[in-house]
Amino acid sequence: MQTYPSTIAVTLLGGLMLSACGGGTDSGSVSAATSAGSSGGTSANCQYSNLISDAERKQASACGIQVSGNYAQADSGFDSLVAACKQGEKAKADAYYSGTYQKMVDYARSVSKELGCGQNNGPTLPNNSTASNYNFCVKSTSVNGKLSYEGACYGPVKSGEGGCGSGYNYVSQYASVSTCTSGGKSWLEAR
Repeated sequence: MQTYPSTIAVTLLGGLMLSACGGGTDSGSVSAATSAGSSGGTSANCQYSNLISDAERKQASACGIQVSGNYAQADSGFDSLVAACKQGEKAKADAYYSGTYQKMVDYARSVSKELGCGQNNGPTLPNNSTASNYNFCVKSTSVNGKLSYEGACYGPVKSGEGGCGSGYNYVSQYASVSTCTSGGKSWLEAR
């Protein structure tokens, strides 16, 4: 799971929050039209359109923290840019809205899509409950100073599970005994 952009977004957000903190306006005066989840009009009077709908936010919340955390971060960025605008930093808020905030929303949506949030066809992990794979293993011997290899297919084993038996060393894993045999033969012929 990729989490690196979220720490970057927090850092960028911190710069805007600092500029929003030093003013005389009460931060509690943010109107209902600019709170997270609502939709405003243009930015003429510090009323920006929140790009995330309530339905999208609800779906992200149902998908777990890996998805909902990115949406929450975008909402926090939205609230901060509105607060900065209300404290006289309209140009910075406009730039943040069209740049960083848009990127935060795009990233949240891309993570949601990548993880298959709200879909039945999301990525699936390999089924590791059944042992159906075979490990190709080799044993080396030296006869008259010449190295020779003997191969064997060991299994069945679970996906990602090692194991070769006494005296053999693991080389690779195959999905079936037939692919292990042909892959192993190719490996031995290349030596």
